[in-house]
Amino acid sequence: MSGLPNQNEQNRWQNRLDELYQKRLSDLKKIEPTIQNVHELHEKLMKETLQVAIEKTESEWGSVPAHFTFFVMGSAGRAEQLFWSDQDHGIIFEQKEGTDKEELQTYFLELGETIVDALEAVGYERCDGNVMASNKKWCKSRQDFTDQILRWLKEDTWENLRYLLTFFDGRVVSGSEEFLTDLKQTIFKEVQRNPKLLNRFKDNTGRLRNGIGMFGQLLTETEGKHKGTFDLKQLALFPYVNGLRLLAIQEEVLASETLERFQQLSESQSDIKKYEPSYRKLLEKRLMWQQSIDQYDYIHHLQVSSLDSDEKRQLKQWIKEGRELYHKVEQIVGRE
Repeated sequence: MSGLPNQNEQNRWQNRLDELYQKRLSDLKKIEPTIQNVHELHEKLMKETLQVAIEKTESEWGSVPAHFTFFVMGSAGRAEQLFWSDQDHGIIFEQKEGTDKEELQTYFLELGETIVDALEAVGYERCDGNVMASNKKWCKSRQDFTDQILRWLKEDTWENLRYLLTFFDGRVVSGSEEFLTDLKQTIFKEVQRNPKLLNRFKDNTGRLRNGIGMFGQLLTETEGKHKGTFDLKQLALFPYVNGLRLLAIQEEVLASETLERFQQLSESQSDIKKYEPSYRKLLEKRLMWQQSIDQYDYIHHLQVSSLDSDEKRQLKQWIKEGRELYHKVEQIVGRE
């Protein structure tokens, strides 16, 4: 492994990231705000940033020593990002017989830290919960990831199940799909063996906050920096997201995107699938509403005063349908 790079090299890497950031700002102004366009912008930017991080790590630590998969979770995993987003990601690497696991993990943790720095440089906030490839919990060999998932399911604390559900929204950005698919199949097998886990998952996601007051008003935040704004993510989107994730686990749907999960549900779930158009329209409208926001801290909070009466009525309808959907899912999941 080589020493630290000199200042000229550091400047070169930083210049490449600065160029990507400026291109991001330019592209955001040009694209039509559709779900697909915004997803493609993020995907391209993340792949280009990842490549810079790999090249920088190789220049300092030598060639990547094993095959690996870089995957994203959260809104990125579900392809539901807005114009600004934070980081939720991990690395799964292959450990061949005879190789030193500690050396491999040291290398990939260094790569993970470089990825975090690079993504931050192009506009992705660090994850408050440290769900990033620089964290040993999210940077492991295939076998160690399998062992960790089994441990999460065995020791089914609220925190462990939250990690598991976060992981299940994982989507590959670079590397072998098989690395991630095999781990999701591990979850399916354990749920088959112990169906009561589905009820534990429901317990973890079932505390829905109400977005509509007793007088039919949209309930806004009452304190903190978001006081007076409406939490679109928690109050409008999450009932759909959490409900479809539960059904995806029960029906062994591998897709990470909520809209794709709607499509891949079995025909017996027609009563759930009918909510897909509403969720798609909610995602599209959310992009329009939040298009002018240029800071991640405010991207999920909506100024209710900016909505006209029709928009408020429509938002309330989507909120009601999301809660209906989730309550129907609660009756379906783990029922048998």
